[in-house]
Amino acid sequence: MSGKTDVDTLVKKLNPKLREVAEKLRVITKKTLPNAVETVKWGNPTYIVDDKNVAWLLTYRDHVDLGFFKGAQLKSKFLEGTGKGLRHIKVRSVADINEEEFTRLLREAAKIA
Repeated sequence: MSGKTDVDTLVKKLNPKLREVAEKLRVITKKTLPNAVETVKWGNPTYIVDDKNVAWLLTYRDHVDLGFFKGAQLKSKFLEGTGKGLRHIKVRSVADINEEEFTRLLREAAKIA
């Protein structure tokens, strides 16, 4: 089974509201990083560019995190987290998606990966 099929299977299991958020984030990520490999790592959709982990989607009960492996090096009012490297954005609904800013962050994350 390919990584894409695994991601499709994971997303289909989400409740409708979170599925809509995850699908929109997948579309933005694939459009922004067309060369990224979409696969499942650690049980979550993960995006890899040039064999380097760039971003992930992690679902919770009430939101989807768009996460960045080197997010501490990125600057955005949307980013949360205090660890040495990881940062994420909590997305509770499609209305919370700022496509322009998320696209910018994904591009920067791919460059620094």
